[in-house]
Amino acid sequence: MKKWKLYLPFLPVVILAIAAVAGWFLLPPEVVVQIGADGKPSNTMPKLAGLLVPVALAALGGSFVAAEKRRSAGVVVIVVAAAVMVLLFAWNL
Repeated sequence: MKKWKLYLPFLPVVILAIAAVAGWFLLPPEVVVQIGADGKPSNTMPKLAGLLVPVALAALGGSFVAAEKRRSAGVVVIVVAAAVMVLLFAWNL
């Protein structure tokens, strides 16, 4: 296997880490992570934890893809991590 194919699955981790650094400066100290049925925030989390969860999920998914055993599961985890980051920014900006 070519060396770049081993590192390519971790590109989303780098992108989400850059988004997390941007979120550190843009988002409030407590970020909303859940919205209730009434449309109001129902659960919050400290900013650091809220920003690191999607990055950790993407790293887990990248490791699945790089291992080539659970490639489809890894892609799904990476997509979920990206969706979590997008929702985090959408709910808090």
